[in-house]
Amino acid sequence: MNEPELKEPIETADADVAEQAPSERKEKESWPKRTSRRWWFASTVLPMIAGTFGPIANLFSICALVQSWRLYVPPGKTLAEGTHITDPPWLLALNALSLASAIIANIFLLFNFARRIRYDIAQPITIALWYLSAVLLLVPICLTPILIIEPRETHAFSQSYYYGLISAVTYILISTLLLFNALGAYVFHAYPPSFASLTVAQRTMMLQTIAYSCYLALGAGVFSTVENWSFVDGFYWSNYTLLTVGLGSDYALKTTVGRGLLIPYAVGGIMMIGLVVSSVRQLVLERAGLRMQRARMERARKSMGAEESSLDPRQAYDRMRETERKMDAARRVVALSMSTFAFIFLWVLGALVFWYSEAPQGWTYFESLFFTYTSLLTIGYGDFYAQSSSGKPFFVIWSLMAVPTMTILISHLGDTAVVWLKSGTIWVGRRTILPGKDEAEDGEMMDALDDILEKEHLALRVLLAIRELARHADSHNHPKKYSWEEWNQFIKLCGDYAPENLWTHEDGPIFSDRTETGWLLERLSYRLEDLMKDLLPEVEENSLSASRSSS
Repeated sequence: MNEPELKEPIETADADVAEQAPSERKEKESWPKRTSRRWWFASTVLPMIAGTFGPIANLFSICALVQSWRLYVPPGKTLAEGTHITDPPWLLALNALSLASAIIANIFLLFNFARRIRYDIAQPITIALWYLSAVLLLVPICLTPILIIEPRETHAFSQSYYYGLISAVTYILISTLLLFNALGAYVFHAYPPSFASLTVAQRTMMLQTIAYSCYLALGAGVFSTVENWSFVDGFYWSNYTLLTVGLGSDYALKTTVGRGLLIPYAVGGIMMIGLVVSSVRQLVLERAGLRMQRARMERARKSMGAEESSLDPRQAYDRMRETERKMDAARRVVALSMSTFAFIFLWVLGALVFWYSEAPQGWTYFESLFFTYTSLLTIGYGDFYAQSSSGKPFFVIWSLMAVPTMTILISHLGDTAVVWLKSGTIWVGRRTILPGKDEAEDGEMMDALDDILEKEHLALRVLLAIRELARHADSHNHPKKYSWEEWNQFIKLCGDYAPENLWTHEDGPIFSDRTETGWLLERLSYRLEDLMKDLLPEVEENSLSASRSSS
């Protein structure tokens, strides 16, 4: 799958804090820090999963509504040649009510994310309406087998029936996730009853999913009209087209208008898919890995025990830097292992389902494995593709999870392999023809600081250090790690804003949610504020306090 570049550095926590409203930061910071970290998955990941799959479930509900649920298939004919049997009015009514309830639930969740409706109001409504939507779908789903007209050999369920089944299961799952989120806030009091832990970027993931779902629905409607397909067939085609699987199957564009519209439609859809996959990787997977790394670092700090007080600053720095390096390597390996497991799980599970659903085609399990593997890699030869009424809806939901998983696996594999290759290249280069690292560029500004020795120029020294750090923040694709010598100079300028036992303190840069550059910028700005108070006594106290609260 040709995605937009997924190598952008993960958004740092200091940028996230700047994005949040002051009231959100106050609410978030007032909660116990350790408790919030332990419950991060429930407070952050669960609502993001619900917000991501909610719009997709709505789209499946639309597919369940636009077509009747039963087919009459004459002997010797295929499902594609079957005739739809009109559904009873009560089934259509329940189906429509389910869709309406689910859309309202999504709207309340969206407003909850945007903090337009209070959590204690929106969350119960969203959970209740999604459960209601599932029940309203499950009632006709359970009764539909009774409505099958005899003989059963010539009757079958349509794709819409299975889309309704998938929608009902999805509504139950995502409403249960939100229920767990509410229990963590109200019963266990592990985090505030709000989505304050979500950053602006994380909340926009739901908007991205809504936009992609609408784009899929638009393509299904337009191309089904142009090519004279049913809406569900157009939806199936749009899905595997935008995921760049390219099955070919029995839905090939035959009209000039359709082929012309494909060009802009595919470009826009692939860009949207890349945006969603990149957001999932950066805002969920990588952030979860970084939090796990910080938790392990915290355990390593505690395990030092009494030894911590006996270490001088340089020894503590070296010890924690080495621990940080090992934890970072472990985080990359864990991320690669998890994405590999997810890939294998979806590959094998998908093969089992398609082996069963495509049994009328005579697929063997190996052929099913071949089909799912080529689909995961977005090769899409077209020699095998789903034709059954159950296989096509399952392919849609499976591919929406499997293809992005494959993309994330390739990205994690690239991260790990590139790091190993880079380290190996540097190791060989240092022992052969390459010179040692040139520290002149990064040290130019700090060398200038050493020339300013007068006490009255301390504010200027701090200002130049802030300028140096700002240059680092702009010029490095990955967060910069400072050497012991660099830290020694910066810490002298921080004064009392640098805690004792800096390298083992829980508020030190190693354990901070911010980058090292962001950590230093914050403390140097506070130090500069104090110096400005001394140098400019006429500056009003409230103006400086306001600048600190908005930083």
